[in-house]
Amino acid sequence: MSDKDDLKQQMASFEAARIARPANLAPAVIAGVVAVHDGTDQDATVDALAQAIAQRTGARLTTLAAPSGPDADPLPAMLDAAGEGDVIVVPSPFGRDYEAEGQLSLSTTIDLLLARSKAAVCVARAPVADAAACVARPVVGLQIDRHRKVAATAMALSLAKGGGELLLLSTVDPHTAIEDEELLARRFDPRDMSPEILTGLASARAAALTADLQKHAGEWHVEPRVQFALGDTVELLLEANEERCGLLVAGRDRDPRSEEAQRAHRLILSSRWPVLLV
Repeated sequence: MSDKDDLKQQMASFEAARIARPANLAPAVIAGVVAVHDGTDQDATVDALAQAIAQRTGARLTTLAAPSGPDADPLPAMLDAAGEGDVIVVPSPFGRDYEAEGQLSLSTTIDLLLARSKAAVCVARAPVADAAACVARPVVGLQIDRHRKVAATAMALSLAKGGGELLLLSTVDPHTAIEDEELLARRFDPRDMSPEILTGLASARAAALTADLQKHAGEWHVEPRVQFALGDTVELLLEANEERCGLLVAGRDRDPRSEEAQRAHRLILSSRWPVLLV
């Protein structure tokens, strides 16, 4: 069997394996939304986003004025205000961004919130012209954290259902080894593969979620879209959202040192649109 035929056979196996594993996708249930104020001009943006999320999901909305001052620690109040099933909307940075020991940081407070909070965390770094439209058009970066892409899609679906539009972006980076348990737990060097094969892998990575979205689109009253691309996941996600102007949604690894967490941090630091990490 030639290498080309072998790759084709592998791709057929990948597709079959992915489709055989249903995602069991359903809209996430959001109980409450907490808007965190830090006393800056970012409070208005936080309020607009929190209100839009609460209105689309029917969740209760509360506001938290974070303790301020040189000796104040706002983290305990944030952790107490939002728990499992909630979304907490925060401005960033609390303090300043910095790079410590080669790791991207969003300020100590936000880093610790992402590591410890049981709630989904929505980070806003710039004003949003139309928060309602932004929230109703979420974009899910499936490979920001591939282990949590179903949870991220379920959260985005809860925001898009009822007349919104949901975009799934599935990517393969040609310069990074491909290791995905949903692709038969194999590790591949993308340099050995053609662009056609790599695009097929990106498609296979999203097959189960795509099938569920298409199957239930009418029931959930959502317009699903799926895009496949080759390149750096963060850069492709920002590019896909340039004209769409939607809320960026991704999984969240609570270990700040992990590759997935650092990728999510880079997305937040690079995006002028809010990012919701699940």
